[in-house]
Amino acid sequence: MALPSLFKLPSNKIFNFKTRYYDADKEDLEERVERAKRDAGITNATNNDGVYVPNIKGRMKHYMNRKPIMVKERQKSNFRVFAIAAALALFAYYILF
Repeated sequence: MALPSLFKLPSNKIFNFKTRYYDADKEDLEERVERAKRDAGITNATNNDGVYVPNIKGRMKHYMNRKPIMVKERQKSNFRVFAIAAALALFAYYILF
């Protein structure tokens, strides 16, 4: 039986961390295998339209950069930044001179 103590010593923190890594060769191999299976009709590695999309992240980024709405929003943002910078410059000029 242990006696209670006034000081508690810190103990090591224990956690369960499973590492993840990216292997481009393995992904390329899996993509080629899936494409071969799809061509053979073995699996349905397709999206809702029936079109195979191997890189949805890259396609979404490309789609988002082309949208005219994004261009307008970027122009509005740039104008706001310029307007704020001009207002601060005028305010600083007014204060200093």
